[in-house]
Amino acid sequence: MISNIDIDNLSKNDITKLIKAEKNPTNVLKYQDIINQIEQTLIISPNSYRCKVRDHVRKILYDFNIHSTPVSTNFTIGLMFDENKRHLIRLDFGENLRHTNDINTKNETVIYGSHAHFNAPSGKYVPKNVVPISNISEFKNINKIREALLTFIDYTNIKIRR
Repeated sequence: MISNIDIDNLSKNDITKLIKAEKNPTNVLKYQDIINQIEQTLIISPNSYRCKVRDHVRKILYDFNIHSTPVSTNFTIGLMFDENKRHLIRLDFGENLRHTNDINTKNETVIYGSHAHFNAPSGKYVPKNVVPISNISEFKNINKIREALLTFIDYTNIKIRR
């Protein structure tokens, strides 16, 4: 439990609070290099970019991850808790993506296209539910990594401390 928030048992309200909380890169130069590389890249090659960001108030350390592919509209941006390796938020962009919610239940639904994971385990084959990106107003019309990255940084309140 960190600062009255149990990251292993988050409520929707906790998730919203943590997304809105200010976070700061632990290595400003590495963070800025990641931003510069993505902003200046015209042709995306398969790359993963990682750095740590910290919520100093709640003493939470996150892994800030970006994964790009040769297809410029397929990429992932996320914040994962360093402590338990769960995603606070992860956005998966791509028109050809397919994800099944409520697997093996009467409410099983297939979500097509870009989607978001909130408070989700990191394992690829672990069942988890997603929200279509179109349901998140800040991201619904975005399909390029540069736009998504800059919006994600703003949405998750990542700031360089002065």
